Amino acid sequence: AVVSTQSTGKKDNSMYKACPSSDCNKKVVQESETEYRCEKCNRSYPNFEYRLMVNVKLADATGVEWVTVFQENAEKILGKTSSELGQLKETDEEAFERAMDEPTFGKFTVKIRGKIDTWNDESRVRLSAVHVEQPDTVKECDRLFKEIESFA
Repeated sequence: AVVSTQSTGKKDNSMYKACPSSDCNKKVVQESETEYRCEKCNRSYPNFEYRLMVNVKLADATGVEWVTVFQENAEKILGKTSSELGQLKETDEEAFERAMDEPTFGKFTVKIRGKIDTWNDESRVRLSAVHVEQPDTVKECDRLFKEIESFA
């Protein structure tokens, strides 16, 4: 886990309309004004759920990385639920933009997983957050003191 600071986030494509089924997070296709179809479940629903998939730029003493943060962890960083953000996006775009910018320069303890993807014979590492929480400053200070003492 790394204590990092969020320096920025990408707002475009940060949310999508997903299947309301509890065991499915796939994107739905709007078939009519009141009907949404999930291709994975092969069903139509009268509603959908907003899901978050936010790309944030995290920085610590070692550098800066773009990390993808999904639903529950994104809600922890943004301080709002995906439903609240979806409502803002539909009714007040400026308030949505402010809500997405609010956590900028906020500190979080983030556990990150890396995965190598290959596309067109080009490999790259994709990072995603598996756990996000507010930093425990006392615990972090103790860790840093121990690290400093190990240099003596």
